[in-house]
Amino acid sequence: MKKDLDYYLKLPWSYRIEWSDIDNCFLGSIEELEENMTCGETPEEVLANLKDALKSYILTSLKSGLDINEPIKLSNYKGNITYRTTPEKHYKLVKKAAAQGKSLNKLLDEIIDKEVA
Repeated sequence: MKKDLDYYLKLPWSYRIEWSDIDNCFLGSIEELEENMTCGETPEEVLANLKDALKSYILTSLKSGLDINEPIKLSNYKGNITYRTTPEKHYKLVKKAAAQGKSLNKLLDEIIDKEVA
């Protein structure tokens, strides 16, 4: 597959838009790209600015022969995580899961959901 502008624009980029009390506007960034930020009066304006900036970044990178970091694709992951911890932490987690009538996997999913959401 040819990696041209259209290819890169169709990738699942992660746009983050949040209100900033300090700047008194919406701030936006693309998580996969370092040192990029824009602002606007509405989330829609910020998203449009981000998409314009992304397009410019891709075009410049392609013309200059620079590598373009691609977003992480959900299809690359199957849901299996190998996690190592101390026997004491493992014991405490299993004990807590049992006390709540849950499997260890269910408890870990709930803990992760609180942090990743």
